[in-house]
Amino acid sequence: MKRFTAIFTRYAVVLLAMAVILLVPTGRRGDAGVVTVPPRQPVVSREALRSITPDLIGDLGLTIDWELQGYIASTARRYHVGFAAVAILDPFSGEILALYGKNSSGEDCGLGLDAYLAASLFKVVTATAAIDYGGMSVNSPCSYTGRAHTLYRSQIFPERERWPRTITLARAFASSNNVVFGKIGARELGVEPLLLAAMRLGFWQSPMMDSECAPSTLFFPEDDFHLAELACGFNRETRVSPVHAAQMVSAVLNEGAMVTPRILRNSGTVVQQALSGETAGDLYLMMRQTVKSGTVSGAFRRVRNDRAIRGLSIGAKSGTIKGTSPDGKRNWFMGFAEDPATGKAIAIGCLVIHDGYYRIQADDLASKIIRFHFSRPFTLASADAKKT
Repeated sequence: MKRFTAIFTRYAVVLLAMAVILLVPTGRRGDAGVVTVPPRQPVVSREALRSITPDLIGDLGLTIDWELQGYIASTARRYHVGFAAVAILDPFSGEILALYGKNSSGEDCGLGLDAYLAASLFKVVTATAAIDYGGMSVNSPCSYTGRAHTLYRSQIFPERERWPRTITLARAFASSNNVVFGKIGARELGVEPLLLAAMRLGFWQSPMMDSECAPSTLFFPEDDFHLAELACGFNRETRVSPVHAAQMVSAVLNEGAMVTPRILRNSGTVVQQALSGETAGDLYLMMRQTVKSGTVSGAFRRVRNDRAIRGLSIGAKSGTIKGTSPDGKRNWFMGFAEDPATGKAIAIGCLVIHDGYYRIQADDLASKIIRFHFSRPFTLASADAKKT
C-alpha cells in the first residue's frame, strides 16, 4: 500500500507540474500554445455510428466521404479481414473522411473510435520528447547491441556494451528499433519528458468534440526498465485509437498545429499548437524515411510506379504486437499522404488484427486507400477551400 501511495503521489505531482508547463510558455522549442476551444457541439454517440450509410450521412450531416468509406469496406470484405479499425482524416479541416470497423460480429464503424494496444506508434511520442527535451536531432547517433526488435534489461543496462552498432535517430525510428528507443527513454530522458510530450499530443483526453471517442492512455512506469518498455511501445498497457493516431499525424503536416477531428459538418475547425514547426519537420522526415527504407517500405515499393502514388509525399509509423480480445497480432499503420502539387492530404490511422492468416497487412491496406483517394479527380481550388 505504501508503494502504491508513493507512486500515485509522485505522478500526481508530475502531472500537475506538466499542466503548469503547458499553460505557461517559456520560449523553449517544446512549448505548446493553447487555442480557445468553442462550446461543444451536440455529441454523436458511438452506437449511432455503428453502421454508416448515405442516409445517415445526410440525416446527421456527417463529414464522411461515402465513396472512400465504401471503398474501404469493400476492400476489407475482398480480403476477408477478420478485424479492422480505420480512420481517415483531413489534416487541415479536421473532417473525418472515413470511419470503418469490422470484427467477428460484422461491420461496426464505431471500432475506429476505440483504443487498442499502441505498440510502436508510441515511438512518435518518444521521438518528440527526444528532440524537444533531449536535444536530439534526426542525425543524432544512437547505439544498441543485440537484436533491434527485442528488449532485455541487458540491452538497456549492459555491464559493458560488446560490439555495439550505431545508427541515427531517424534510422532507429524508420526501422522501429526497440533498444534505441528504450535506452532513450530510460537513460536519456526520464519519465517527465515522455509524459509531457504525450499530453501535448493528446493522450488522456478524447480527441473529438462532436462524438464519443475513447482517450488514448499509457501506464506509469514503476522502474527504469518499465520506462524503457513505455518509450519503445513494447508493452501491453499503452493504448491509442485510430482517430487519435490520425490526429497526431495532422500535427506533423501542419507545422505542429494539431487539428481536432470532427464528424459533423457544422462543427468548427479547432487546432492547437502541439509541436514546434521544427519538431514537426523532423517527424515528417523520419516518417518519410520509414516509407522509403523502413518497416513499411515493402508495401509502397510494390506500387511506387503507380500514377496515383508516385508523385505523393508519404510518411508512416508502423506498429506490431500480439494481444488478446481478440487474439491475434496487431498490425498498425499511422501515416500521411500529401500531394505537393495540390496541397491535398490525408492522415491515416489503420489497425488490422491477424488471427494467423495474413490476407492483408495494415500498410498494404493503407497504400490501397491512398491510391484510391488520390486517383479521383481533384482541383487546386478545392484544395485551397479545404485549408480555409
